[in-house]
Amino acid sequence: LSPNVTITLNDNDIKRAKQIREYPWFSGKKPWRDEIDLMLKHGFKLEVEALISKDISYVTEQYVPDRLRDRDFLD
Repeated sequence: LSPNVTITLNDNDIKRAKQIREYPWFSGKKPWRDEIDLMLKHGFKLEVEALISKDISYVTEQYVPDRLRDRDFLD
């Protein structure tokens, strides 16, 4: 993805991510915690609209089918 689709984390984003990471529900969800930690480490987030920046059909024709086929998603 292009760097121009990243959104720099602000103080509220960082605070909220740290709160969410500590929820009891996440205690057994290491992949989720790892993703939050990665976001905090890099200091930016991406929203679903960032995928559309590649091509309007990218999400429906490539991204989602690839993730489902490869079971590459967090539960």
